[in-house]
Amino acid sequence: MIRILLIVFLTLIPSALLCAETPGEIVIEAIEQSLEVLRAPSLQGPEKTAQRKEKIREVLEPMFNFYEMSKRSLGRHWKNCTAEEREEFTQIFTDILRETYLDRSTSYSGEKIIYIRENTQNIRSKVQTNIITTEGKKISVDFSMIKNNNAWKIYDITIEGVSTVGNYRSQFNSILNESPFSHLIKELQKKQKEFADT
Repeated sequence: MIRILLIVFLTLIPSALLCAETPGEIVIEAIEQSLEVLRAPSLQGPEKTAQRKEKIREVLEPMFNFYEMSKRSLGRHWKNCTAEEREEFTQIFTDILRETYLDRSTSYSGEKIIYIRENTQNIRSKVQTNIITTEGKKISVDFSMIKNNNAWKIYDITIEGVSTVGNYRSQFNSILNESPFSHLIKELQKKQKEFADT
């Protein structure tokens, strides 16, 4: 699933287009612009990995509503958390999402994304796409987006029917049904430290 998410992130949307057109049009218009980072001759080679990572983060990070992702990933447990716990969880979880997906999206091998349709109702939208791999395999990828401050941002990505947020929610539920919230924070901090040490 991570590999597919990395492919998706390599064909996402620069911050300059966050307020442009509909969610589906934003995705379509941004594909080539986001790929320019990876195609740029000046950013090729292993010695340019750090620069590619920085450029990709600049492109992708504004596309995500990490607060909404954190809230939905915690599910019913969110309402039982204090404001301080919510803030701490969101900060740590956001760091993990960045490290897991954004900072590792530094390679691309020719996959394509095809826009299918979008379903927009008020401030929510689902943009449906297909990834076509280099082997010709078709993989369905849906972007769930929410409009906030006149900007459409992603709060979930569903790949072949599997929700990223739903997957995290299931993991967090398993922990919180047996342990206190502080235990979840400690587990996430361990993961956070693993990334920091690599």
